[in-house]
Formats: sequence, structure tokens, C-alpha cells
Amino acid sequence: MVFNKKVSVIFSPYHLGHRDYRVGNGPNRIKKLGILDELKTLKLDIELVEIERVDEFEGEIGMSFEILRRISKVVAKCVSEDRFPLVLAGNCMSTIAIACAMRERDFGFVYFDAHDDFESPDDNENGYFDAMGLSMLHGDSWKYHTSTIPGYKPLSYDRFLYVGLRDQSSAQRQNVINAGMDFILGSSTEKVDFNLELKQKLKEKNYSPALVHLDLDVLDESCGKVNDYPSAGGLFEDELFACMKTVSLSARPLSLTVCSFDPNAGDGDKIASIGIKAIMTFFETLIDNSNIE
Repeated sequence: MVFNKKVSVIFSPYHLGHRDYRVGNGPNRIKKLGILDELKTLKLDIELVEIERVDEFEGEIGMSFEILRRISKVVAKCVSEDRFPLVLAGNCMSTIAIACAMRERDFGFVYFDAHDDFESPDDNENGYFDAMGLSMLHGDSWKYHTSTIPGYKPLSYDRFLYVGLRDQSSAQRQNVINAGMDFILGSSTEKVDFNLELKQKLKEKNYSPALVHLDLDVLDESCGKVNDYPSAGGLFEDELFACMKTVSLSARPLSLTVCSFDPNAGDGDKIASIGIKAIMTFFETLIDNSNIE
């Protein structure tokens, strides 16, 4: 697929439907620190599309699913116009809306995240709704509401790769294994060469074309506090940039989502700057290797 240097930046600054709240404020900080101007230096045709408020919908569940419906519609439109979707979102579950919108249905996932996002209401322990997105897309939870997302069909996860996964219980890990998902685990006790392992995984199995998901809490907690769920054993800055280059080069990306960053958690400008550099590395590599022409 040729994207002709056209990129739609889809701006969704919401956490559970609340605008500019907690991780919903992350897109604002990334925008404030200049991501749009940075992308324009690459001579990309940048279109900014903002998801409008959903205050009229009922509660956090109703508002959250309306956000997903709107993201799906916007992404479907930009894909139909051969524009590459870059989604700056509060919530991780935004990626399921992107999956629903894809014209090409045979795709994989490369999913940078400390958490699996594969919980359901029956096993979720902390009440964090955004921990359930991948179980929705798999057809395991919130079935009626998920069915209202345009383009939704339950997906299998036989071409799904986590990078940096680590903050899980043993039961959560087993659910991931049972679903056929693969992973590169983070570790607080052993050194992991994330980029080397990513290259090996992408050689061993075809994940292309891929939806690329970057939850910034994949970063090691020593890089700064990304949100309220930091953990050791993640990627350091240079490792993240190297992995962004590898996935851009080797996984034929269909989209990029950057999410789950709360600038008020403690290290807002630092984490936003890391996020911007990761995005720029991703697009520079696409251009250099003619995946965008």
C-alpha cells in the first residue's frame, strides 16, 4: 500500500470519554511540544483530525464506545484516501477502533505495552476499563457495545506480538498464551535486548502488514513516570527508538497509535519528548525505505 506521504494525525485527548483528563491529556502535551511541526519537516502532508467531545453520551462506558465509533469512522475515511493514520490517544483501547476500520483485514499487531490489555469484566481486579480493549476486539467482552463500532468483527490473535510486556499476573500471562499471542517479555532482573529479539521475531513469523501500538508505559520506570502504572524491566529510550526503526522497516505498518501517557503523573515534558522522537524515528524510517512514497 502506498501512502504518498499523506498522514492523518487523529487527535483523541480522552480518558474514558473525559477530555484532557489523566492519560487524555497526553496528546495535548505531545502536540504542544511540536509533533505537527516536526512531522512537517519530513515534507509530509499532515492533516489534523480532532475527535469531538462526547459529553452527551451516558457515563464512561457510553462515552468510551462513542469515542471508538468516531475513531473507526475517521480512520476508515483516511485509509480510503490513502492517508496513513497516526492516532494520538488517551486510551489504549483506541487501537481496537483502528483495527475495525482497516480496509485490509489480514494484518498483524506489534504491540508495545507493559500491560496486556486483555482483561475482561470477569477477571479485571482494579476496575480499569482501559485494560479490556483487546478482549473486546477478540469477541470476549462488552459484546453488544463493541458490535456498534463500524467495521467490527472479532479477530484472532495468531499474528500478535507484544514487546515489553511484563506487568501481569500469572493468570493474565496464561490468558495471553491461550489466545496464541506471542511476546517479548520485559524483566527487572535480566537484561533483555529488545531490538534484537524484535528482529528475530519478525523474521520467524510474518506480522506484516501490522498495526503498531505504542503505549508509552512500555518504557522502563527509570525513564520517567508515564502514567499511574509504572514498572521496572521496560525499554530504555534508545531501545525504544531502535525498535521503532525495526518495526517501521520490517513490519509494513498500516497505522501507529501512541497512547496512555499522563503528563501530570510526574515527567510530562520528558516523556512527551521521548514519544515525539519515537514517532519521528518511525516516519523517518518509513520514508527512507520507501514505504511511504
